[in-house]
Amino acid sequence: MLETKWFVLTDGHVSGPFSKEDLEGRVNQTPNALIWGRGQSDWVNKDRWARLVQELETQSQSQGKTETGRLWKLRVAGQQLQPMSHDQMIEHLKTQTDYSDIQIWTEGYSEWKDVYQIHKIMDELGVSRRQHPRVPIMGTLNCEGTTGSFNARVLSVSEGGLGITEAPQVKIGEKFKTVLKSPNLFGPIHATAEVVYVGGDGYAGLRFIGLHSESKSALIEYVKKFTDLKNPE
Repeated sequence: MLETKWFVLTDGHVSGPFSKEDLEGRVNQTPNALIWGRGQSDWVNKDRWARLVQELETQSQSQGKTETGRLWKLRVAGQQLQPMSHDQMIEHLKTQTDYSDIQIWTEGYSEWKDVYQIHKIMDELGVSRRQHPRVPIMGTLNCEGTTGSFNARVLSVSEGGLGITEAPQVKIGEKFKTVLKSPNLFGPIHATAEVVYVGGDGYAGLRFIGLHSESKSALIEYVKKFTDLKNPE
């Protein structure tokens, strides 16, 4: 199992990746830091991060159990279904066309998770495989659409799209003219984006459908810092 890499946000600056051990020393020195790891839908504080690490370690220790030996629970539109085996769960999910209102729980999870947060299940379903790696960023996104404009908080970005939260309800398929602003970028990024995922926790995923080459180059350069993990830390 690959070790999770962690990123830290302090005073608007993102640094990393760090191992668990390296990060523990850093967050003890800066207790107000926020932390992000791949698969998270939001930045978390030190205490929440400690619980996430414990959950990951528990899952790792229980890997001896086969997937089919566990019971899985699904919650669809807030209604919980009867526990089922892993194979039954996958077969049930394959009958669905929209995963935005479905959550999953099994042994080792500290909370219900959206389908899109569990990469292994996404792979088994063959859905939403990202062509471009998405990395953490802190910024704001101004969106203008047919129903008006709003501002959202940006959590992650790639050359292909971004993840946002703290936005009013949006629907899959909606398109917006957007302006991304972040202290980590050289300047505002103007683009047209389409909503491709809406989570139960207020998180939404947008895909760029119009992005200037200069803006794409800036995002590629920013993403490269986080995806090149082969160099010594």
